[in-house]
Amino acid sequence: MNNEPVAWINRDEKEGWLNWDKNTNMPINIPLYTHPAKTLTNEEIINIAKEHIHQRLEGERFGYVDFARAILRKAQEK
Repeated sequence: MNNEPVAWINRDEKEGWLNWDKNTNMPINIPLYTHPAKTLTNEEIINIAKEHIHQRLEGERFGYVDFARAILRKAQEK
C-alpha cells in the first residue's frame, strides 16, 4: 500500500480559506490519506444472504436494514 498523501489541506490564517494542494509557504499543511476499501467476495455476500433468507423461512422477519448491517459487519472484520 502506498503511504503517500492523496491530498493536502492547508489554511491561510489571515484569509481563512482552505486549499487542497501542498503549499510549503503555508503555516498549516495537513496530509490527507486514503485507505483501501474493505470488500467482500460474492460468495461472502451470498452466504450472508442465505443466513437471512433462512431466518425468514423459520418465521422471522427479513429485514433489509439487518441484512445491510450484516454485510457491513462482515466487511469491518477484514
